[in-house]
Amino acid sequence: MRKTVEVAVHWTDEHLGGKAVLPDKTPYYVTTDLLKNESGIETNWSLVLEIERNTEDVGSRTGLGKAYFLVESAPSSLLRKGHSLSVYEGGRYVAVVEVVEVVDVV
Repeated sequence: MRKTVEVAVHWTDEHLGGKAVLPDKTPYYVTTDLLKNESGIETNWSLVLEIERNTEDVGSRTGLGKAYFLVESAPSSLLRKGHSLSVYEGGRYVAVVEVVEVVDVV
């Protein structure tokens, strides 16, 4: 089962180590903090972000789009409205992903 959700991605500022160029209209693969799956195993998970648009204001960079876990065994129950995940590119903290709405469960 793959759950797809609408997300707001709150990007880390570039001067704090965030991305200089934000992904746009292409899949962007990140990893999560340590999370427990349904079996209780704690590990990092790959999350796919499909950013449809980014907005940049003074002190704020936000992307809107969809997200889903790369593998089916990931804890998709965490992809629920209002839940947030910290995500990383390698060891670099790049954003907080906030689930806005569940759109599809396949």
